[in-house]
Amino acid sequence: MKKKYLVGPTLLLLILLAIIFLPIQTFLVIEPRDDAGSPAYFSINKNKTFSIRYTHSIHLSEVEEFYRQTSTNQIQQTKLLYEDTAIGMPSNAEGEEIFERTKDGRYVISNMNRKFPYIDIRIGQVVANHRLVFEDDVYPLKNLFKEGSIVRLQVKKVSLFSKWKGVIVVGKG
Repeated sequence: MKKKYLVGPTLLLLILLAIIFLPIQTFLVIEPRDDAGSPAYFSINKNKTFSIRYTHSIHLSEVEEFYRQTSTNQIQQTKLLYEDTAIGMPSNAEGEEIFERTKDGRYVISNMNRKFPYIDIRIGQVVANHRLVFEDDVYPLKNLFKEGSIVRLQVKKVSLFSKWKGVIVVGKG
């Protein structure tokens, strides 16, 4: 008889533990690579777009790289917007990509299909001012992580427990 009474609470405990520790929610996660600091979590849905904006260290002009989450939780670069084709910037498109000038004179490469499992970024110390543009809000990465540190951006399924340990959660989660 005692066994019947233990089955219910045990089952309830197992379900609760599964909800807390199994990775079920998808986030764009930015983690420091040197284990100094906590990760930042941004709630993301399929095909949600975001961008990384920074100042190019040589030309001192703005560059913006546009990305989206793929159905396999990779990061796909879809577009690149920049002001100068000098050193370190492309002067043409590749394959099916489209290279053109915008009305304001900037360059854009669109129709990009470059996929990455993650993207590593060194947070600029002097000029770069790396910023995440997510849901029309701009997040300077130097406000979340130490300048000069390396962070990794990747799309991950995350457990509630891992999310609770993070620095910031943005969006519905």
